[in-house]
Amino acid sequence: MSPRKTPPHPLARTIRQLRRERELSQEALANAAGIHPKHLSEIERGNKDPRATTVARLAEALGVSVGDLYGRSDERGADHLQ
Repeated sequence: MSPRKTPPHPLARTIRQLRRERELSQEALANAAGIHPKHLSEIERGNKDPRATTVARLAEALGVSVGDLYGRSDERGADHLQ
């Protein structure tokens, strides 16, 4: 079994990155988004695909747009969305 260093898909990686940049715990972000911390953990590890409504609530809690969550998944960052 290989160790996991990053979540397997870009949305998960972006959510985790933004949460850490904002110095939020999983519990704090989950509470702000109205989801269970365990569910957020599963999303960040790439084990669960969040519903669109969950993505929207996470984006709002992180202070970004849904497009930013998807757009930041490549190495260019969110600037290309402008």
